[in-house]
Amino acid sequence: MVFLSVFLRTLGFLSAVLIFLIIINILLHFSNDLQKKHFVMTDGIESSNNIIAKINLNGPIFNNNSNVFGNNLYDYINPAEVKSYLEELKQLKVNTLIININTPGGSVSATAELEQIIYKFKESTNTKVYFFTKEILASGGYWVATTGDKIFASYGSIIGSIGVSGPSWFYYNTPLSLSSGVFGRSIETKDGIEVFNQNAGVGKDLFNPYRQPKTEEIEHLQYIVDDVYNDFISKVSKSRKIEISNIKNEIGALIYNSNQAKNNFLIDDILNYETLIELIIKENEFDDYKIYENKVVNSFLGNILDNYRGQARNKYSIKKICSSLKININVVIPIYLNDC
Repeated sequence: MVFLSVFLRTLGFLSAVLIFLIIINILLHFSNDLQKKHFVMTDGIESSNNIIAKINLNGPIFNNNSNVFGNNLYDYINPAEVKSYLEELKQLKVNTLIININTPGGSVSATAELEQIIYKFKESTNTKVYFFTKEILASGGYWVATTGDKIFASYGSIIGSIGVSGPSWFYYNTPLSLSSGVFGRSIETKDGIEVFNQNAGVGKDLFNPYRQPKTEEIEHLQYIVDDVYNDFISKVSKSRKIEISNIKNEIGALIYNSNQAKNNFLIDDILNYETLIELIIKENEFDDYKIYENKVVNSFLGNILDNYRGQARNKYSIKKICSSLKININVVIPIYLNDC
């Protein structure tokens, strides 16, 4: 009884602390929303009217309408957040925008939304938009980059994967038993088991692993993927001035290093960030300039958990996000990237 009493009191105390931290986190989150100031000057002369802005984006692209905890435990690219960045940059009257991006892609809906957000920003301003990556710019990330005036990459970065993935349909032929143990889930097959589902509508039990897919179902899913793929390669063709047949037959959905990407006209040049700034200054003949960059503000809870972010990201959050993307009806993300 003494142990139980101590345990319950300890549990109550820890629960109260956790609730307090969550409340503080929420209050700080809404406080940041009220301020709506994402950018700070990081370099240059404060009195200059020649403004270069830099937006740092990292992680898979997907919509997150419930953003109370922000990016505390994992990095991702939320179109709504990028839109708020661009609204602020309109007020700053930026000459050139660098979108520093590291992403393997994401869901089709979020990618298309982000693309339109950047297009509308360009239409309503005279801002040049340059995409730049130091790591990976693939699939949906490259889709979004077609909105830019130019695309640059540092040496060793990965570019490409101009393709669309649909979910795989796993069919367990004549399953006998399912089990979950310390070594993971296992399925034994022999003579089969009966599975009863309650569905209304032809194809409502799509991806049921206990029946074979019908030919018309496979063709229907392939049509969905092909439809998005045709849009994708059309955007790349128009933006990069590459023949569609060349994209389909030569470039394909492979990934390329920076040298290969340049040879295939997927990027404009290979350079580092400092050289890109020098290029922008030279192109615009700036006598002076200043650079604004979006600041990353962790919430109170995020700072407390900062030491555990890497583990949390690798073990739980990112895997969960990427697993969710991979079973989407169509995604623009390399399916072979286990952790995005």
